Amino acid sequence: MTIPLEPASPEHGLHLSQVAIYLRESRQILAAWDAYSDQHSDPDTHQPYDEDTYGQRQRQRDSDTLISFGRVYDHADELMHVAEQLLAQLPTSVRTRRQAWQVRELRDSTKGLYAVHDDWLAVRRALPASARPGTEAFEEPLAESYAEAWTYLDQWAIRGQALFAINALAQKRPKASAPALVTAPPVPKAAAASSAARRWCA
Repeated sequence: MTIPLEPASPEHGLHLSQVAIYLRESRQILAAWDAYSDQHSDPDTHQPYDEDTYGQRQRQRDSDTLISFGRVYDHADELMHVAEQLLAQLPTSVRTRRQAWQVRELRDSTKGLYAVHDDWLAVRRALPASARPGTEAFEEPLAESYAEAWTYLDQWAIRGQALFAINALAQKRPKASAPALVTAPPVPKAAAASSAARRWCA
């Protein structure tokens, strides 16, 4: 399958800006979660004071992270493909080997996300007709799916910066060997922000 995204295209810059939004928002979500967890857990045992409320707050973290990733979800494979293309054109070094490893981790995480989504769709198809959004029969397995997805989303939050590092190295190449890569302005926050959540539940 030919992936149409080109390294020097405005679309590539746009998709990178969407990753940047996710990296920023995911850090904010995680920082808010860590602060909540510290305040609502025993400092010695790390057990939550109120397990039900704690669990609900954790679900919110998972859901918020997935919603933020919605703007990246559809283009993750293309972004990794471009990163691999750029790495292949760069001299091999300790830095580029590490970046290649990070891209492989991102690819594995993306495959994991797709698998979790497929599992959720199978679960949803098996739910009774009465299990509609808002009912416990629907929301419980959905929350479990979000929780499984969060691990992979967290890997994107940790490793996603590699895409920018690779892009920056490629920009430093002599112009004769590669055109400057275009950086598009950030996508409006509302655009595609909830698309992943809608697709997840579709």
